[in-house]
Amino acid sequence: MATSSCLICGCIKNCELYIEKVFKNIELIQQLFTRTKIVISFDISQDFSLKILCSLKKLFDIDIIINQHPVTAIRTVNIENARNKILDLIYDKYAGEYSYFIMIDMDDVSAKPINIEALQHGLENKELWDGLFFNNENYYDFWALNFDDFQYSCWHSSDNKKLINIMNKRFKSKMETLSGDFFSCQSAFGGFGIYRTERFINCRYRSLVDTTLFNMHNFDNVYNNYHISYNLNNNIYDCEHRYYHLNAIRANKVKLMISKKCLFPRYVGSHTAILDK
Repeated sequence: MATSSCLICGCIKNCELYIEKVFKNIELIQQLFTRTKIVISFDISQDFSLKILCSLKKLFDIDIIINQHPVTAIRTVNIENARNKILDLIYDKYAGEYSYFIMIDMDDVSAKPINIEALQHGLENKELWDGLFFNNENYYDFWALNFDDFQYSCWHSSDNKKLINIMNKRFKSKMETLSGDFFSCQSAFGGFGIYRTERFINCRYRSLVDTTLFNMHNFDNVYNNYHISYNLNNNIYDCEHRYYHLNAIRANKVKLMISKKCLFPRYVGSHTAILDK
């Protein structure tokens, strides 16, 4: 049964091969809500992404935000800027109209057929979370992931491959032994997140690390247990989701959960390269 209203948001740059497939999934997502609008932040591309997007605008209610500024050489900064343009529109114009907003990757991660029952199950348990993410049989997004003692960027450690493998095993164990369908995290993404709009007002994405968000006790535990240290530096670039989520926890005490149900089929692609080596 359709319930409430939702903005479905994504960032596009050179996504020509996947846009139409992602929109097929968006069509299914729309059926779960009484009212939806799609918001796309577009960076100048070297393919026909914008042409495809404009053709889809004839079929869907889409706001397209076209970035008029040059992109930087730092990918996370570009994504941070694109996502914040979406948030500016949400907070300034739509916050009072839409109960939820979704951030969905517009690439191969979200192009395979969606398991819409997993999202429906999450919405049926909406009292448990302010932000919700989903499992995958080949979970890959360890850069955005914070749980247990693993609170800092895996890519800013003394042995990132070892740390990712440890996180991978611990994450799978969590999923296999979970008594319910959800477990608490401090950050995640995996190509899809749904958020309760009112709980994230005035929170923004940032890719520069803010060390005040972290507890040194977690770092000590990782070092003592696995002999892995972290590079703690306010001037290094991180996954933009981590700051967004940790700051929302600090500012608004939001509850973030990962559903053990898989939203998309087993993922194999560029994002899993480190796991396949």
